[in-house]
Amino acid sequence: MTLDRHAALDAQLREAMCADGRITHALAYGSFTQGTADRYSDLEYWLYLEPEAEFDVRGWLETLTPVFHFVINEFGTPTTILPGLLRVELHAVPNTRLDDLEGWGNEHLFPEQMLVKDIDGRLAAALHKLTSKAPPDTQARATLDRVLNWLAFGMNVLARGERVRAHGLLWWIQSGLLALAVLESGHTDYLLNPARLAEQRLNAATLRRYQSITGGLNDLEQIYSHAVDWTLELAGSLDLTVNAELARDLRERAKVDA
Repeated sequence: MTLDRHAALDAQLREAMCADGRITHALAYGSFTQGTADRYSDLEYWLYLEPEAEFDVRGWLETLTPVFHFVINEFGTPTTILPGLLRVELHAVPNTRLDDLEGWGNEHLFPEQMLVKDIDGRLAAALHKLTSKAPPDTQARATLDRVLNWLAFGMNVLARGERVRAHGLLWWIQSGLLALAVLESGHTDYLLNPARLAEQRLNAATLRRYQSITGGLNDLEQIYSHAVDWTLELAGSLDLTVNAELARDLRERAKVDA
């Protein structure tokens, strides 16, 4: 596996960031800075600008590489697709937002690889402060509570006959259950993104359970039934309580729907 293309573009982008006077601070993040990237990985950056600076993300990138597609994604991030489906995410915000870094998690944080430009040392100090933070809270209780909410929501719309809607809601249930399964397994290297490398980190039995909560529109009753069973089992394994009457109602609805 070669990352020559990623490395060449990363070096080109870093050089351009350092040369652009509008950019006062810049950092890279994601798998490429963590040493876990492969040829399908993205390149991801934050640029911090002089407060009054005008900056056209697409135009700036197009001076360096062909851009096939540009979009502001659902999370407000300017995202481009380059030749070969290489994706580049490039946030560009005023440097007054450097303090936002205090809210970042510190999972797989490597300041030496991340730091691109820092005219006054503020970015280096912020990254150093992040590395000294306590590990992120597992939030198992909060995750379970959200799963229970989505289960009730999804099963209600399924019972109403809104199968497409119930299928769409499965994403939230699947994501939450995968996070709980990762916590149960103890393989929490990527707790902020539990799907990352799940095939390598989770055992075959867990992957089969996850597969049982996936499927098509015609499988929804069985999927939701499996999701209820796995939710309650994971709650027990993690010593998390579920309201007994809620658990009963979920099981009863699963039986009806199945």
